[in-house]
Amino acid sequence: MLMKAASKRAALLVAILATSHSIQAELPPSAYKQWQETAPEVLVIKVRSVTKQETTQASVKQIAFTVEAEVQKVERTATKLSPGATITIRYSQSHYSPPIVGPSEVPALKEGQVCPAYLSGEGKAYSPAAGGYSFETVR
Repeated sequence: MLMKAASKRAALLVAILATSHSIQAELPPSAYKQWQETAPEVLVIKVRSVTKQETTQASVKQIAFTVEAEVQKVERTATKLSPGATITIRYSQSHYSPPIVGPSEVPALKEGQVCPAYLSGEGKAYSPAAGGYSFETVR
């Protein structure tokens, strides 16, 4: 019983360390692939519009994106999406000066772009579920 508790504590510690902002490293493709495989929403979308808002602080520029997209195809959906539905996707990028090493940023989508989308969310508001590979498939 003590071994199980120690094992759970060790797993929790690893999870906390893995998500800590002080640990910055690119992730292996297998991590992004796992996120894609467990994403609640797996779609093909067509980007209708992209708006962005930039803010700059001492050493970082934040860009907040709001994307309106039409669902073209549904592979998996937890929120009962169907082709033709319009959804909103919100996410941000952080650009540091000087640059820092870290997980891939979610790319900026472009109006008219058709791409896979690995998302999570509720209703009509969604967010990327596979980090920098939320809009392309890891093979």
